[in-house]
Amino acid sequence: MRDTTSPVDYSKTDCLIFNRDYQDILKYAGANSFDLIWRYHGGETIKNIRARSVIRIEIQYRGENRRFYLKRHNKECVVFRRLLAFFYPKLALSQGLREFGNICDFRKYNLPTVAPVAAGEKFSRFFHVRSFLITEDFSPFISLEDLLRDRPQFLMGKDGVARKKILIEKVALLARRMHQGGFNHRDFNATHILLHYGNGSDTPEIALFDLQRVDRRRFLKFRWMIKSLSELNYTLPDGLFEAEDRIYLFLSYKGKSRLRCWDRLQWFWITRKTVRIRKHTEKMMMRREKRKRMGLQER
Repeated sequence: MRDTTSPVDYSKTDCLIFNRDYQDILKYAGANSFDLIWRYHGGETIKNIRARSVIRIEIQYRGENRRFYLKRHNKECVVFRRLLAFFYPKLALSQGLREFGNICDFRKYNLPTVAPVAAGEKFSRFFHVRSFLITEDFSPFISLEDLLRDRPQFLMGKDGVARKKILIEKVALLARRMHQGGFNHRDFNATHILLHYGNGSDTPEIALFDLQRVDRRRFLKFRWMIKSLSELNYTLPDGLFEAEDRIYLFLSYKGKSRLRCWDRLQWFWITRKTVRIRKHTEKMMMRREKRKRMGLQER
């Protein structure tokens, strides 16, 4: 069973912060400095875009095959954050350290998430920084997105409908706990929800990952539920999730059995927001496809 909530005991050096549970394996892999990790070549590329890249690395350690993800954030300008750091020294300046801190804070508040291994940041100029984050692979957990794509039948039929109801309730309660703890995952969708069903169990273990974008601005808390449930609602496929399933998600979050007047207004807001997210995503995908076609034509 994966440990999803234990607090992280970490240490800091000039450019690194690392989980002490992984100190020995980092030394064994020769990954105990910012430059050695940043310049690492190898592994399997999972994502490679302008802002960042993600690679999967496998290490044989004490007779066991361990798998890790290295997310590298390319040079970013941090003018405002660097100036603000003079007044708030604990402010995380880079994306890598910010996500490491978010993971630690989630675990501190007993919110399930992945295991952080290390993070680092290094300034190339006063206002420009590179950073990275390493996390350990979280198998046998899989994303809700993968489950819905590869095994939709798991949530179909008499037994599947019961599983789906349990799943909806678990996800809704996790969202509520997260918001009550003062955190809002700004990409709360099927891609970033991790699940694991034990042998014969219809109740999944659940966790979150990709905590790079976490909102803590409590003055916007009234919008957190709307945004989170709209994002999730958009990523739940039609056909497999009917209207009553989506309303049950909303009611489970609120701890209610039926919609009242204010609930109906909020639900209307969620459905409108879901439509806007769908339209925006479709436009982005069309633009991306157009750029690809133009690139091919130029070649």
